[in-house]
Amino acid sequence: MATDYDAIAQEYQASKLMPWRKHIEAYTYFNLIGDLNGKDVLDLACGDGFYTRQFKLRGASNVVGVDLSAGMIALAEEAENAKPLSLTYICSDAAELSIDKQFDLICASYLLNYAHDEQSLKAMCDAIFKHLKPGGKFITINSNPDYRGTVDSLMPYRFTRENESYKEGAEIIYRFYQPDDSFVSVTNYHLERATYTRVLESSGFTDIKWHVMELSKEGEEEFTSDFWKVILNDQPVVGISSRKI
Repeated sequence: MATDYDAIAQEYQASKLMPWRKHIEAYTYFNLIGDLNGKDVLDLACGDGFYTRQFKLRGASNVVGVDLSAGMIALAEEAENAKPLSLTYICSDAAELSIDKQFDLICASYLLNYAHDEQSLKAMCDAIFKHLKPGGKFITINSNPDYRGTVDSLMPYRFTRENESYKEGAEIIYRFYQPDDSFVSVTNYHLERATYTRVLESSGFTDIKWHVMELSKEGEEEFTSDFWKVILNDQPVVGISSRKI
C-alpha cells in the first residue's frame, strides 16, 4: 500500500532527528554531493524541506524542492515562511515533473525506492535526466536492494525494515518509532541493484556508482562503536551517484 504522507507528515518529520540520520545518512549524503557553492539544485522527494534548506545554507545559489505530498510541502513552506531562504517548493509527482529549467545537481533522499516496477522507475529516471544539465550529477539515498538483516535488528536506531520478500516489486515496510513507542509506517518497493543500474543507463546516465553508508567522527565520539555495528554491517540504505554527459 502506498504511503499517505499527508497523514504522517509531522511524525515523519520528527524521524529526521534520529542520530543515525545525522551521523550516517546525512554525513554520507553530503560527502557524495560535495561542493554546493553557486549550484542550482533540484531536491526531489524533498518532504518537509529538511535537506532543501541544508543545500541552500551550504552555498547553493538556487534550490527547488519537489514532493508528492501536500502535507509535506505545507511543512516545508511553513519553515520557509518562518526563516526565508528564497526556496521554491512544488507539489508534484517527480515522475511527471516538467519545469522549464535544468539543474547542475539533482538530489533525492528516498525517491527511486517508491518505484514498484521497472516502468515506474524508468518514468522517474527519465524525468530526472530531462531536468539535469549536461555535466550535471544525480545523487540519491535509497533503500539498499542487498539488505538482508532481520526485522528487529535496527531497533536500537528506532526504526525497523521488513521485506515482504526479495521479488521485484515486493513491499518493504519501514517503521519509525516515536519517543512514546508509537510508530509511523512507510512503504518502499524492492527492485534489484541490476534493475536500478539498467534503468539509469537506459535513461542516459553514466558513471553509475553505489556507495556504502559511512559514520561521521562525531557519531563515533557520541556513541560506542558497538552501537553502530549492526547498521554499518547490514547497510539498510545505500547511496547512488551518476552523471549526465
